[in-house]
Amino acid sequence: MKFRKSFIFVALSLVLLCLMAGSAMAGKDSLTYAIDSKFASMDRYSTTQTFVNNLHFMISDGIVRRNVKTLKHEPALAESWKQLDSVTWEFKLRKGVKFHNGNPLTAECVRFTIVDWILNPERKNPSKGYFRWVKEVKVIDDLTFQIICDGFYPIVLDRMCFLTPYDPAHVKKYGEQVAEIPMGTGPYKFVKWDRGSQLQITANENYWEKGLPYIKNITFRVIPELSTRVAELKSGGVDLIVNVDPDKVGQVTADKNLKIVSGPIARTIFYQFDSFGRASKTPVMDVRVRKAIFHAIDRQAIVDNLLNGYGKVTNGVCNSFLFGYDESIKGYEYNPEKAKALLKEAGYEKGFDIDIWQYYGVQNLFNQAAMDMLAQVGIKVKLHDYRGNIGSVIKLRNTGKITGIGNYGWGTGFVFDAEGIMPSWFRKKESKCYAPDDQIDAWLTEARETEDPAKRKELYVKAQKRVVEQVYWIPLFLKYQINAAQKDLDVAVMPYEYMLLQYAKWTK
Repeated sequence: MKFRKSFIFVALSLVLLCLMAGSAMAGKDSLTYAIDSKFASMDRYSTTQTFVNNLHFMISDGIVRRNVKTLKHEPALAESWKQLDSVTWEFKLRKGVKFHNGNPLTAECVRFTIVDWILNPERKNPSKGYFRWVKEVKVIDDLTFQIICDGFYPIVLDRMCFLTPYDPAHVKKYGEQVAEIPMGTGPYKFVKWDRGSQLQITANENYWEKGLPYIKNITFRVIPELSTRVAELKSGGVDLIVNVDPDKVGQVTADKNLKIVSGPIARTIFYQFDSFGRASKTPVMDVRVRKAIFHAIDRQAIVDNLLNGYGKVTNGVCNSFLFGYDESIKGYEYNPEKAKALLKEAGYEKGFDIDIWQYYGVQNLFNQAAMDMLAQVGIKVKLHDYRGNIGSVIKLRNTGKITGIGNYGWGTGFVFDAEGIMPSWFRKKESKCYAPDDQIDAWLTEARETEDPAKRKELYVKAQKRVVEQVYWIPLFLKYQINAAQKDLDVAVMPYEYMLLQYAKWTK
């Protein structure tokens, strides 16, 4: 009897161990990613939210993509392409690619997505600006299409990295519900979306690129508070978290089971002045005042000491990843005494009050220090803090209601070119423009139409130098993305900012 009881005990223990091992192994077949804000919509073209785009680059594919190691353009849904003349590009799609519902990917799907969905004036998609250069999309046959530009356009391939086709039949079936039910050709399929809570995707067993993804199931959890995200990471409740503030990195690295996942990205953080009084009449309409503010802030000290080196001070509009970046562009050195002299010359010896608007954590770290420095020269800042409510500050910005100084970050995604940032902020017709400078507008127009790369760069550099000369912006720093993960998760931050989790692996 004792032997029988012992045998049963051992057998049950083995079963329990197997179940525990099975559970652990199942855990390695899944990943939970904690993000800091809700998904705005599952229709990626109706929002510019980074997390929505990130999701779609896992459940969808671009026409072209950037190689994860070299960052050069390479085939994705299009197996080849060629430029037929200065305004015409022809793309040939891969054979046999299917959407998750089993429908084939065709050239008509591409035409439908660009013309009937993105550029449809009735839809008022914020992504429309990315494709305004498209004059016509011609379907040549089932797998061949041509894009005719409205003139020479230097970043066609970059924009085609961004384009993920919709299935017209899926859109027709669900109508506006496509904003709830995403579907594509990608390595993951949509499973479920619990608004404000979490979203689940699972591997596409029929994905055209064999071997991907490495991890079967991914859950996105919405955890707005950084402290809660870190606590969940430490407890094992999540495997990867987004947007760790530089001053909180130590909380992660103190745990031997965790690691920081960081790297520079194509995003620039900057101050934009209401230089022409679009929103209100303030002292920053005087270039001497704008120069004084530039002189008053020790950007390098803030990046070194408060951002812990997770950033790089810059002076031009362009990020260092972009064509058009020029290291020789110089800003204004930190010099509080010169700042005071300029304020006195401008008639503000006793100082003044000014607004600064912000919307995420690393901006707040920078601004807290900058506010103290500005106070030393007599400038008192009223901080408008929109962290967690980025949509509201963007609406205010685009309708011309940001008074004083807007603190923004602009990432160019797959566009490693000045065309991905400068026209959006300095073309007079753009809603984000608070400095309608005729000379800059002319240079950017010429750069858009110029086929000679050397001439294009010369024009972008001239435009950036004028931005610094007139201090329409203070470029603050080039941003580093700081995420954190379990130490056994092999995952990387890419310069184009998105976490492509189809390439993530568990190492144990």
